[in-house]
Amino acid sequence: MGSFEGKGMVIQGLRFIPPKEALATLLDGVILVDLRSDELLEMKAFRVPEVIYIPHRELLRLVSKLPSDRPLLLADSSRVFTKDAAHLLLDRGFTQAACLNGGMLVWDQEGLPVATDPEAILHGECACVMRSCKERL
Repeated sequence: MGSFEGKGMVIQGLRFIPPKEALATLLDGVILVDLRSDELLEMKAFRVPEVIYIPHRELLRLVSKLPSDRPLLLADSSRVFTKDAAHLLLDRGFTQAACLNGGMLVWDQEGLPVATDPEAILHGECACVMRSCKERL
């Protein structure tokens, strides 16, 4: 696994990298594949050198757009979709794929670099009706 060898932990054949170790690999040339929806990207984005944005629902259709010769670190909000995404990539011949353990939630909690858009932060009385302050066209 090159860039991921000896990092994180392996569970059922998939490598999960904790955020601080992940940042070191990202600064060393690993590409972050952010699987979150556009709305979540607007609120808070990983601030790392190289990111490819593919919402998890589009991954199957867009998998051919990913570089198969580069190490890819899969990320989402809290590690919900990365496991399935990693299996998809490995099944299609990608040999250097790992998951960000804990996703953006833990990344942010550990104080790692993020870019935020205050207008896109969700506001509301209840999680079921929260909305962004940002105007949509």
